[in-house]
Amino acid sequence: MSHDPDQPFGELQGLAPHALAERLQALSLDFELAYAKNTRRTWRADWRVWCGYCVPRGLPFLPATVDSLRAFLLDRIEHGRVRATLEHYLATLALAHRLAQLPWPLDTLEGRLMWRALRRTHLSARQRQAQGLTVDALERLLGSLNSSEPRDVRDAALVSLAYETMCRRGELVALKVEDLTREADGSGRLFLPRGKTDQEGAGAVVYVSPETMTLIDRWLALAAHPQGALFRSIPHIRKGAHLESEGRYPRALTDGDIARIFKRRALAAGVEGAANVSGHSTRVGAAQDLLGGNFSVAAVMQQGRWKSERMVARYGERIAAGQSAMAQLLKRRRSNEPNGT
Repeated sequence: MSHDPDQPFGELQGLAPHALAERLQALSLDFELAYAKNTRRTWRADWRVWCGYCVPRGLPFLPATVDSLRAFLLDRIEHGRVRATLEHYLATLALAHRLAQLPWPLDTLEGRLMWRALRRTHLSARQRQAQGLTVDALERLLGSLNSSEPRDVRDAALVSLAYETMCRRGELVALKVEDLTREADGSGRLFLPRGKTDQEGAGAVVYVSPETMTLIDRWLALAAHPQGALFRSIPHIRKGAHLESEGRYPRALTDGDIARIFKRRALAAGVEGAANVSGHSTRVGAAQDLLGGNFSVAAVMQQGRWKSERMVARYGERIAAGQSAMAQLLKRRRSNEPNGT
């Protein structure tokens, strides 16, 4: 059966029984409007992994059974997948079963016990946290960039804006030149039309410092694109040349580009923990700086557009440990001790 790979669950339609494929086709337009492109893309990726496991083993991909899910999850664990990834697989498969109007095995007692047993015996609830790019690391990174190199100019603006706005990767690649406005004091305002926790598209307006606006202006003057994607690849920019004169504009950066740029720049600058830098590192570092500056969790949640305290608390746990009752008690004891003892 032919299908459009850009449609939600395109691979599912291609492999599904006829009745299910028709149901998915009928729902496809609403799916496209109801869910972000990145969400639909991760569903398709998860589905490919599941089918890639089932097909060579002769297992039916719909409906799944408790035993087939157990074997699949153990296989993914052996391949190094962490708990969060497995939970994402399960959420996608649960959705596929609901779409197919089939019972989901993990809704049964047998299924819940299986998943609980795997978590207790094979998995940790703790995820590895991305290395935060705090303001100190950010200054070191920016100081390593060459203002005469086009990519350095772009990356300086990108990293600085990412830190101040606490944007996610998906938000950064979706930014447009038109979303940025300037204030009389040299600062800027950036309109974020939609985000991970704002699927209805209410949007948010965030502050941009005059210093970061200067970096952005340098980049825009060099790239010379008056509208569209703010951050783009720059294969054609040469020193002293403008893309506008060539009559073409390169593609927007992708989520993967953001992660690679952050890590590459951190490694080159010798930032501590650079090997663990990811596309969310500016977001993590900004949250840590705000918590370290004694801003409330509620204020950090508002700035970073979180709906739950969980991730904010996770990012700030080292800071919280240093501010704990025991830490304060021991600091007081040290400050009261005579010098040299």
